[in-house]
This record gives sequence, structure tokens and C-alpha cells, in this order.
Amino acid sequence: MKAEEYQERKEELSGWPVKIVSYRLGSTYYVSIHNVEPGAWIVKEQGPTLAEAEAKARQIAAERLAKTRKNP
Repeated sequence: MKAEEYQERKEELSGWPVKIVSYRLGSTYYVSIHNVEPGAWIVKEQGPTLAEAEAKARQIAAERLAKTRKNP
């Protein structure tokens, strides 16, 4: 199987710079959100549509990032 509709973009979520990666394998969409600074993934989600998978991933990532403290 080959990944299709691959997208990568940078945004800010809960005050943190993140990279959102999405693609489709077969009929399932996959979305992962990574923290730009250390490069660690925050969340990986999947769904039947891109909008649904991205909405779930954004919600979980926003909750996790909101709990993270920033050092001055």
C-alpha cells in the first residue's frame, strides 16, 4: 500500500509550534502532530475522513500541550 494525499504543515497549537502530518492509506486517514522544538510526536490518530482524524488529533494535542510548562 502506498501513502496518498500526504500533507505537512507548521502551525501553532496552545502556544507551541507544531508540525501536522497527514496522509491516507487505503480508506483510512492518519494524522500525527509533532512538537517542532524537540521533534517528539505528541499524538497520532486515524479516522475515516481527514477532517475527523485531524479534529481528534488537534483536541488531544491541545489538551496535552496545555498541561506542559514552558521554562523561561
